[in-house]
Amino acid sequence: MLGMSISAKQVVRTWWAAMAEALLEDCETSGDIAAKQAMWRADEADAYCGRCGASAGEGAATESGCPHCRGQSVAWDGVVRLDAYESPMDEWIRRMKFRRMWTWGPWFGRQLAMASGGRLRGGRTVVTGVPLHWRRRWSRGYDQAWLMAKAMGEAGGVPVSRLLERRRWTTSQSKLKSQHKRAANVKDAFAMKPVDLTGWTVWLVDDVKTTGSTLRQCVRLLKNAGAERVFVAVAAVADPKGSGFERS
Repeated sequence: MLGMSISAKQVVRTWWAAMAEALLEDCETSGDIAAKQAMWRADEADAYCGRCGASAGEGAATESGCPHCRGQSVAWDGVVRLDAYESPMDEWIRRMKFRRMWTWGPWFGRQLAMASGGRLRGGRTVVTGVPLHWRRRWSRGYDQAWLMAKAMGEAGGVPVSRLLERRRWTTSQSKLKSQHKRAANVKDAFAMKPVDLTGWTVWLVDDVKTTGSTLRQCVRLLKNAGAERVFVAVAAVADPKGSGFERS
């Protein structure tokens, strides 16, 4: 440290100051978050479309979908979500992903197990997660979707398995605005583990569903491996813009 230049010392001090500020912020807001969590309730099944996961007004979603997805094909067999990607859920997810507050993952997983109801149990059912690339998992310290999937399976009493792997690095989907760019970004980014899923129902877990490009790639791989049905379970769905039924 004695040989460190003044500029290098300033960098270190700035880093420690930022870390201290982040820790202080977490301490100051932990009570507020606990209060919000105590008052929060997962969406009822009729609050969103069970086909695409978007928020839907009363009577807007039917078995054939909602105004956003009706008439369009979807890769999965149904969506279960906890909430729309809005306050306070968006804040909680960002803390889990970017502030190292990994304990949100198991909590989300247990909530998803309850939200899935009886559909999670029975028959040949397995839970898996959308995998992170090893570089992102290493830098973050954990794979949040796997933490969610593991807790969901344990709470629901069904097996959990890493069925997919991410074989190449991709730009974060949140940085890409168009559905076309998101789809191109994850094309061929995933691969199946050597497993036969014939006759199995798979629950695929992730933190947020936006355009569905990532989930679509994973679902197709799972069905190509023989999965009879694949359900998507996410903490939040980013409602499609201009759909006419976003929640205010």
